[in-house]
Amino acid sequence: MDTADTTAEKPDVERLEAEPVNSPKVRQPLYAARKKVFPKRASGQFRQFKWLIMAITLGIYYLTPWLRWDRGPHAPDQAILLDMANRRFYFFF
Repeated sequence: MDTADTTAEKPDVERLEAEPVNSPKVRQPLYAARKKVFPKRASGQFRQFKWLIMAITLGIYYLTPWLRWDRGPHAPDQAILLDMANRRFYFFF
């Protein structure tokens, strides 16, 4: 094929001016700018109930090791005790 035979020399071919799709003028960002998220203070009945239950359960968790319960001789006197070595669980009895 001869290099002189191009589409620009043919009179019956209509030539359209096209703008490049990926030019810097047309290019749009792929992602939106990051929006900052701020924590919001929550209030209401369920939130107060949650804090009350959490305070009660944490109190039980931290105070039960100091509760004593008499089980007789040669038995631990701690009210709630998980004895992993002897595979026993003591719960007030």
